[in-house]
Amino acid sequence: MSKLDGHCMCGAVSYTSEAEPVFVGVCHCKDCQRQTGAAHSVVVGVPGDQVQITGEDSLKTWVTVGEDHGTDVQRHFCGTCGSPIYTENTVVPGVFIMKAGTLDDTSWLQPQIEIWGKSAQPWVEQHETRPRVPRGVAG
Repeated sequence: MSKLDGHCMCGAVSYTSEAEPVFVGVCHCKDCQRQTGAAHSVVVGVPGDQVQITGEDSLKTWVTVGEDHGTDVQRHFCGTCGSPIYTENTVVPGVFIMKAGTLDDTSWLQPQIEIWGKSAQPWVEQHETRPRVPRGVAG
């Protein structure tokens, strides 16, 4: 991975970063399930100070208290089309948790860990090559 580029569905918000990801993971938390409308969310953690965002005037923020972990989570999304772009929380301060579905190139993605496994849908089997921890990164 040499460059992280992505955008929302309508193109009003885009981002770029040359930082190496801190992690690539699959999140099974209830909030990610609700936000994506899917069984989980594939995410890429990147140092927030190394992400350049274009179209910030279109970016909206929704603050939730995580259903699984009980801490404040800032979910940033395009106010025009609704695409989730990234999340910030106190568990990994300074890290933007980018929604992998917004990446221009996903061919390099290889999740290393699955978190909030206790909330995983029972029909989603654990992948044999990565650990699934019951809670957050600390397990």
